[in-house]
Amino acid sequence: MKPRLPRLGLLPRIGLALAAVGLLPLAISYFGLVGVNRDALFNQVQNTHALAARTAAARVGAFLDTRLSLARGAAGNPALDDPLSPEAQELLAGSLQAWAGLGVTAVAVVNAQGEEVVRAQLKGEAERRRAGEALRLAGSGAVTAVPGARPLLLRISVPLSGGVDGAGWLRLACDGSALEEVIHPEELGAEADLAIADGAGKVVLGDSPSLAAFPAALVKQALPGRSEGASRFRDFSAGKGAGAEVIGAYAPVPMEDGGWVVLTRQPAHVAEAVAGRLRRQSSLALGAALLLISGLLAAAWAVVVRPVRELAAAQRELAGASPAPAGRNEIDDLRRSFEALRRGLAERRELDDVFLGRYQVVALLATGGMGSVFRGWDPKLQRPVALKTLRLGVDLPEDKRRERIEQLVREAVTAARFSHPNVVAVYDVEDAPEGAYIAMELVDGISLERLLLRRGRLTPGEVIPLGAAIARGLAAAHVRDIVHRDVKPANVMLGHDGSIKVTDFGIADLIASASRAEGLVFGTPGYLPPESLRGVGQGEAGDLFALGVVLYECLSGAKPFGGLEAADMVQATLFGSIRPLRERVNGEVPPELETLVLLLLDRDPLRRPSKAAAVAEELERMAAGRGLRWKLAEGSAKAAMPAATAASFTVEAQWVPTTVVKEAARQ
Repeated sequence: MKPRLPRLGLLPRIGLALAAVGLLPLAISYFGLVGVNRDALFNQVQNTHALAARTAAARVGAFLDTRLSLARGAAGNPALDDPLSPEAQELLAGSLQAWAGLGVTAVAVVNAQGEEVVRAQLKGEAERRRAGEALRLAGSGAVTAVPGARPLLLRISVPLSGGVDGAGWLRLACDGSALEEVIHPEELGAEADLAIADGAGKVVLGDSPSLAAFPAALVKQALPGRSEGASRFRDFSAGKGAGAEVIGAYAPVPMEDGGWVVLTRQPAHVAEAVAGRLRRQSSLALGAALLLISGLLAAAWAVVVRPVRELAAAQRELAGASPAPAGRNEIDDLRRSFEALRRGLAERRELDDVFLGRYQVVALLATGGMGSVFRGWDPKLQRPVALKTLRLGVDLPEDKRRERIEQLVREAVTAARFSHPNVVAVYDVEDAPEGAYIAMELVDGISLERLLLRRGRLTPGEVIPLGAAIARGLAAAHVRDIVHRDVKPANVMLGHDGSIKVTDFGIADLIASASRAEGLVFGTPGYLPPESLRGVGQGEAGDLFALGVVLYECLSGAKPFGGLEAADMVQATLFGSIRPLRERVNGEVPPELETLVLLLLDRDPLRRPSKAAAVAEELERMAAGRGLRWKLAEGSAKAAMPAATAASFTVEAQWVPTTVVKEAARQ
């Protein structure tokens, strides 16, 4: 079974959304780039150098390939078979005019002996002089830089397809100043050098006049121009002793004739300084984002969440509804409390109609999954009563509904025939199209569920007499063949006069029979016994199992089979392990009490105590031996309680599937 994540409230969702938007990118940057060790930081800087070298080489290659392609296109024109012809001169002049925007200042045809045959160039003395320097360069390389020329001056040379004496070249004088920005990439930062060198090791463009400023190992790897890479190198140049550490990278310029490479270098201490600066800046940004999100969360809490929670709490108090589970969405909580309030008001009107003045409805006490409970007054007998509504479902056929109502009347009559100090007395029952209505004894006090919400857990000295009283109530019902089927703290009433009474006998079974479905069982998850969850029914032993859950919960403040969802509780009941009580409460539980609780929680009903009366006698013996008596101590209503514990008290009776449990048991 896959674990379920807890449902988040509105404020945590707002916080997560703000954190995802504001903090996630910063956190990735902080922990991925600067929140790592020194070697990882250097690797990041190396990668930056490799990227800078590769990018610069690509830009240089694109610059040169564009001009080489234009030159090759013109060199293949048949008009240049006779360079002195009017057609050839017109071609050269037109090409020069079209290429001027690309920095081409002169176009010339040179014969096989290297002699210039014809030239077209831009006007101006400076352009004439620079063009002459470029066109007079020796050698036949496709791209050659004029030594020492600043801004950069290049000669582009491509062979003619025909020409004078059957061979020759078309040469371009080209301004290379557009490449100046390539050698100063912003991402490398201070004290970083980038140089473009030809195959002979001469610097074509760069801040350093020669490659002597670069580590020899870096130059040796770069000059062949066959691969690219980045690493850390030792610089053993003069005055640097054992060699300073340098980060460097290299990449060949991608062009057809090849020969050029791009090299980068940066002292390692600069990289460390950059990393430190990044760390400081990222920390500041992260801190600022945290402050901003904290402010937004505080504003959201004050403006939205707190008013919504207060409104929902007020509605729950008016409706007598159970507290909301921890982590429930505030909007869902508000909707749930409003529905409980609406349902309670509607059922109050129905009570007035059903009993026709027999009882006076005074106030709404509680609203739950099966109905609502009101404080009432019996004017005939001059006594307070509790009026409970029980919804059976108006979708049932009339004959079935009448059958269930008759069953309820029989249950009420049976319960009314016996009086026991630990059982809430039933006075009256009526039915209506919407459901059934019961008048019963009003206990002036609180439920055990409310007490545990206030105090968290009870002492063993309180649990022993409390458990004995609950067991006595169950024993009195079992003698008359009445099985409760929904024993839980919400169904145990604690009077201010010291009384302890169990209520709602047989109601869970009535609800189940009113809408019985194959493969489902009705009850409260966490208290349902394993045999009921496996679909084999529930008897007196099931009530004793639920009593064991209640005792464990009272002693530890948590259910033995807990979970965030009903399915989690079912799986824990069937297959989970029970944490020893002594571990939960630091050994305060008497061993004989813990043994009895564990016997009640045995998954095999045949190994549990056989009778509720026997359990009551054992607990009464413990109480007598220690001089224990029950006294209601409610504690502070503001007492803090762990959220996980509080959530365990909000589960209501519901339909629970048994088929999934059976499949899980076979795996």
